[in-house]
Amino acid sequence: MESLILKIKKVYLPFLLIAGATIVTYTALRWYLDLKLGLIPLKENLLNFWLPLLLPSLPLIVWQRHRNRILNVNGKRENGHFLYLLLMSLAIATPLLIIQQYIQKAAFDLIPLHRIAEVHQHPNERYFKLNTYNIEKQGSQAFATSRTSGRNNESLSFYLYFVSPFSEAQQIWHGIDYKESTTNRASDEAKNRAYQQFLRQSEQRFKDYNFYHNSYFEKLSYSDKRDGFLEAARKAKPDLVAEEQVILIPHQSSFEERLGESYPWIFRSMAISALAVLLMVSIPNINQDELDTFKQGTKAKDDDLNMVLGFLNPLGPNKAIAILLLLNLGTFIVMVLAGMNIMSPAGHELLEWGANRRGEVLEGDYWRLFSSLFIHAGLIHLFMNLFGLSIAGLMLQDFLKPLSLITVYLLCGLIASISSIFWHLNTISVGASGAIFGLYGLALAFNLFKVFPAYSRNQNWLLLALFPGISLVYGFFGGIDNAAHLGGLLAGFLIGAFLSIRLSKKKLS
Repeated sequence: MESLILKIKKVYLPFLLIAGATIVTYTALRWYLDLKLGLIPLKENLLNFWLPLLLPSLPLIVWQRHRNRILNVNGKRENGHFLYLLLMSLAIATPLLIIQQYIQKAAFDLIPLHRIAEVHQHPNERYFKLNTYNIEKQGSQAFATSRTSGRNNESLSFYLYFVSPFSEAQQIWHGIDYKESTTNRASDEAKNRAYQQFLRQSEQRFKDYNFYHNSYFEKLSYSDKRDGFLEAARKAKPDLVAEEQVILIPHQSSFEERLGESYPWIFRSMAISALAVLLMVSIPNINQDELDTFKQGTKAKDDDLNMVLGFLNPLGPNKAIAILLLLNLGTFIVMVLAGMNIMSPAGHELLEWGANRRGEVLEGDYWRLFSSLFIHAGLIHLFMNLFGLSIAGLMLQDFLKPLSLITVYLLCGLIASISSIFWHLNTISVGASGAIFGLYGLALAFNLFKVFPAYSRNQNWLLLALFPGISLVYGFFGGIDNAAHLGGLLAGFLIGAFLSIRLSKKKLS
């Protein structure tokens, strides 16, 4: 009993304090600064999902991770403490996610309007009731796009956005969108057939659509969906100012049904999360050595956070890897904060940021051959490449100076980009994988020409088979730019062969 009280005091109660402070602080800031004042320039999916999912880990890492080491947890990574920290983060994120879904709907009332133009008189409101209005269907415009998703871009989704202007109203649009998903592993011909069929069916549905059968309208906030409608509206008014446009989407269900069961589930999720963490804390025994260390205020030597920060230190022992990792990660963060979809950005989004494609390069955008090396098509794509880059860098950093390693990375990436536009007519190519394959090609040459010491070669063969080998196999099934991969791999191998010969001549002399 004394042990349980100690664990509750040292581990569980601090967790509850962190959880409560995180939920209250984020929700209050979101409600006031975003929903009421509209001062946060971030997209809805970031505010509703990604930030609530990821942010709880930060206060836990700062204030909770040392406390969790008091628990004698069995596991492979820091005795399982990493898993405990992850589960605690999810325990906070779960109710926080539900709260965001609730407050973004509950924060607004239904505003009755006599005329559609009155929408402009309520810039901070979201829901509107209109008894009479007219749609200029002949002025409708459409915008189509697609997004890939999945670990290896195996899914392909088509989107079609229709906007129609309201009569007697400026800068107010009626929006309807359609979506359909298919496999990205199919041939280009099969995907094109699926796309054309989706367009025909969606256009027919829009043609038959009843504009006057709805309960209320919702004004879209800053989101991917709103961006799609704005692209359609630009076809009618190319010089429109995006911030001044109002996109209204219709809802057929009653206004009272919009909240569903989200309110009671806020408290259910809090109770379930609190109970789950209590069970997690109560089961393990106390690690007396860690408890003594914690009481003394001494930091653990094998702290995961210090190891990660040290690995990412551009002035530390892993200079080249750290610089390349931070460049790729930093570019992605800037793009997401600027509005790019975090999981599956559309092709036009990637092109705006500097993606590689034959047409644009041949028209003079040669800079895309380099810029595309630091642009990634979603979070999974980014982390897969960061992992591959870390492994390749660790294999090579003891054999190349930091500047040489970065130079090889950029040179192989350039050749990978050129290979992509040479092979593909209209493919949008992004990502560091071509440059990373170049590093693996270099490592392949070092292994073949025995630059690597004998004791590490068998392990290196396994590493070479895991990242470049599996990626190449996946690439033959579609969804991956194997032309860039093979171009980078060959370039890296040739550079590695040249360096191996030079190194062997130095040894002989």
